Amino acid sequence: MGSTAAFAEEAPNLLTDSFQVALGTFVITSEPDIKLNGDTGSGESVDFDDALGGGESQRIRLDSFWRFGDSGRHKVKAIAFDMSRDNSRSFDRDIEWGDVVYPVDAQIDVEFDFTVIEVAYEYAFLKRDNYELAGSIGLHYTDMSASLRARAESSGGTLDEDISNSASVAAPLPVIGLRGIWDLSHNVWLDASAQFFALSIDDIDGNLQDYRVLVTWQPKKWLGIGLGYNQFSVDVDVDKDDFNGSLDWTYRGPMIFYSASF
Repeated sequence: MGSTAAFAEEAPNLLTDSFQVALGTFVITSEPDIKLNGDTGSGESVDFDDALGGGESQRIRLDSFWRFGDSGRHKVKAIAFDMSRDNSRSFDRDIEWGDVVYPVDAQIDVEFDFTVIEVAYEYAFLKRDNYELAGSIGLHYTDMSASLRARAESSGGTLDEDISNSASVAAPLPVIGLRGIWDLSHNVWLDASAQFFALSIDDIDGNLQDYRVLVTWQPKKWLGIGLGYNQFSVDVDVDKDDFNGSLDWTYRGPMIFYSASF
């Protein structure tokens, strides 16, 4: 009897546990399209999917929450996502990005880094023993940087000196969302969420969407393995000194993660 009670106390329950953290990686099927305008006019949109194809990459996503209050309906959640990619390649046409023209066949070093951090408050407006539905409001902080650089020594004589250009933008976007968690029995949980917000303020005009479906097998509090699918899109027009242009990116793909619940 005592051993049964001890086991029950150790059993994970994502509907009542105070803390959960999940760390995973993605298989992303798309890359951004970035337009950088120059002082003399509108530049081209560069398809970084084509430019970065085959390059080195890193993709990490961290999700966590803290449940507080006697009712168990209140949570603070945090999300951190980081992706960086780089590649070196040549193009079969001239590329004008900002005020810089990269000549055909010149070897171009391409770099892209994208980071998202979110902090949000979540309230479970419907809570039962085997599921909960919650609404959330929070802030997404999106930080993007991209650069193209061509070296004279690898340009086949088309360049007399190295040329480069870069763009960076930090876009804080409020976000609202819905989330549902269901206990499917046998330590298997379904977690589905959707977030959206559109904003036009000062020198930023954009929208953000984040949709995710996860299935987690959590046999122990300290051991959980999950599979899921995530689609995240950000479409931002910016008029700033460090980035006058637009970022249009939708990434979608499966993810695998490890989780722990306490």
